[in-house]
Amino acid sequence: MRPQWILGTAAVAIIVVGVTRLSPAYADDACPAGTLGVSRTIEVDTTGGPWIGAPHGDPNFLAQGEVVLTFDDGPSPKDTRAILAALAKECTKAVFFMVGEMVAVHPEIVKEVADQGHTIGTHTWSHPNLARLALPEVTHEVEATFDTVQKFSPQPVAPFFRYPYLSSSKLAEDYFKSRNIAQFAVDIDSSDWRMRSSAPVIARVMAGLKARGRGIVLMHDIHKWTADAVPGLLAKLKAGGYKVVLLKPKTTLQLVADVTPPEPQKSSLRSVSRKAKHQRASSRARKAVLLKRSAAIQ
Repeated sequence: MRPQWILGTAAVAIIVVGVTRLSPAYADDACPAGTLGVSRTIEVDTTGGPWIGAPHGDPNFLAQGEVVLTFDDGPSPKDTRAILAALAKECTKAVFFMVGEMVAVHPEIVKEVADQGHTIGTHTWSHPNLARLALPEVTHEVEATFDTVQKFSPQPVAPFFRYPYLSSSKLAEDYFKSRNIAQFAVDIDSSDWRMRSSAPVIARVMAGLKARGRGIVLMHDIHKWTADAVPGLLAKLKAGGYKVVLLKPKTTLQLVADVTPPEPQKSSLRSVSRKAKHQRASSRARKAVLLKRSAAIQ
């Protein structure tokens, strides 16, 4: 039997999931009345590189009705900024898992995300499938991204990581454990990369929440339809009585010295290239990974 959250206005909530400790929980009471806000912030102890989210992590670290909003693959000038504006309007927060090559092209957005109080984790340098890489390649993809994000962020980068394509390997997992970097999974996949309009994105997330009652939501801040969906999604969450939870690290990451990332592509088409990569549903390996993960978390 795994321990449950003890909730209450004066309670300090602590949960232990293997080597995962999330504490304390505290509410954000600085938001205007009527906004969604942040119901509480959880500090994540990343010691030992724990998994957070389904199917690996403890399902009970969130209470019923609690939601963690996460965005992968940015930053993207138009889409990330539109999402930031929607979040700010509702006085709520999210976790952004950034891709190194996108950060190198759009470093100013890293500062904007951090300045607005969101948590920044990473998502590799060039979005490869880490399960196919040897340890030196995994190390470079991971460490170059953390190092680059930190150069442009006014706040310490969180030791939070999400695998591209949600595809891990024992080799990669062991590396994150050795580096005390939390590995983030997904409870509710918006599958927004498959969509071309905002309504299906909202519908899929809300259906997932109805089925599970809580969870970490995956979206991507590189799609216009996702950016368009966020205001409506936040309105649905508020109307449905859901509570947004923000995750922050308990400690900072010790960066690896002398990591030289690849030269970024200077063309403004980098964002377009990244979007195209995620819109190509023809990749057999990509489909296999995503379909397997979707089946596991539904």
